[in-house]
Amino acid sequence: MARKRKSTEIEADLEIRRSAVLAVEDAEDPSDEELTRAETALAEIPDLEVERAAAIEREDEIERLRGLSFTEGATEPGDQRPTDVQRRRPEAPEVKRNVDPFDVLRSNTSHMGEKEIVRALADANLKAMEDKEMPEGYEDSFKKMIKRHGKDVSWAKNLLGRQRPEYAEAWEKAMTGQEMLLSDVERAAIAVGTNTAGGYLVPTHLDPTLILTNSGASNVIRGISRVVTLTGGANKWNGVTTAGSTASWDAELTEVSDDTPPVGPAQVPVFSAKSLIMASIESFEDITGLASDVQMLLADSKDRLEAVAHATGTGSGQPTGIVTALTGVGASTVSLATGATITLADLQAVWRALGVRFRGKGTWAMNPLFHGAIQALGTAVSASYSTDITQPYTDRLLGRPVLESDEMPSLQQTTTIDPILVYGDFSNFVIVDKPGSTSVEFIPHFFNTSNNLPDGRRGWYMHFRGGSDSVNDAAFRLLVDKTTA
Repeated sequence: MARKRKSTEIEADLEIRRSAVLAVEDAEDPSDEELTRAETALAEIPDLEVERAAAIEREDEIERLRGLSFTEGATEPGDQRPTDVQRRRPEAPEVKRNVDPFDVLRSNTSHMGEKEIVRALADANLKAMEDKEMPEGYEDSFKKMIKRHGKDVSWAKNLLGRQRPEYAEAWEKAMTGQEMLLSDVERAAIAVGTNTAGGYLVPTHLDPTLILTNSGASNVIRGISRVVTLTGGANKWNGVTTAGSTASWDAELTEVSDDTPPVGPAQVPVFSAKSLIMASIESFEDITGLASDVQMLLADSKDRLEAVAHATGTGSGQPTGIVTALTGVGASTVSLATGATITLADLQAVWRALGVRFRGKGTWAMNPLFHGAIQALGTAVSASYSTDITQPYTDRLLGRPVLESDEMPSLQQTTTIDPILVYGDFSNFVIVDKPGSTSVEFIPHFFNTSNNLPDGRRGWYMHFRGGSDSVNDAAFRLLVDKTTA
């Protein structure tokens, strides 16, 4: 009688056949031999999966029997009467099997429908993330992103592939110039994260484009704006704007008027952002905990760069900031009554100028400099306080929240018209992210510009994409200075 194989042995055979199939799927021009091998493997996989399931069931039963315990009782020979203590067969202990979230990447999914694949990938991504130690707010953001873009199967598979331990280990080796030490498994794992430019996509749990910064971070405008995400090759977010429909009172049995509102396109392009981190070879060799360091550097540089762009970005080669979007828009601009002097009347004028549809959802956004000037209402900026300076700045103004950002304008001159603050409904300011798009390339040697010779530096070149813009200027009001020139 032939020996029945263990489930681990069968899984090893399955892995070999899956690799043969994946090799053909990834190859641009597979050979006849590779095609034949893949076809044979594909035909054998179902039988092996059935054999593996039977082996697992058999092993579970053996494990159950091993867990049985018997309590011995004593009976006299031929005595059929029950004794006080009977030999008992207890219920089998519960056997729990750990579910491997990466099974969906190794299994043949050709028999699965689209919805089933999407659901399996979503569950696997969330399961794989459970073991990762993530920043506060990351888990909810990741769940929302998986739910939003889960139908993009290739994107979801890529995220899952970059959560594999083999990928993280391979990525760290590649980022320290040790690609020659990659095992075959690691080399195959990291292939899923190689972008078109040759860089390596950051492991999913370290990717700052997947970490939606919460409102407590320095990039505070992100926390109150509408954040949308793009996957795939799209480089522009497309939406629509409308002033809304107009209802009317109509008599019985009379033709209703056509109240269809005009609809206009709203587009927000994404731009490339880059960062270069350099270190000497000596200090480079001493680095430990590379993954956590890279995560911190990436997230911090992205956060600070976007914080400025979302406030005052020019829109040329970079995102458009809320101040830039409103500058020059006459209908959205309110001027100070007196140059270089903020008064209560000015703030009330801004509040009244905003349409009632947006007024009740509005937030004030300003630099701490002008926040302080408002605290000292009635005096010019830089003048002495007329209030108790031991008291903190107010967190509400005319009943609405105040958002303080050092990236908002702080310049006030009497010879030019300078922006001061913005009040409006920031759900009409759209921030566009490309989740999972951050890639890093390791540069083993830098060459000095003096004689084009190496100077002992290495570095990381990082790349991600994003955008922002107002999609409805009517939802905001910009308070500007009044020139006295």
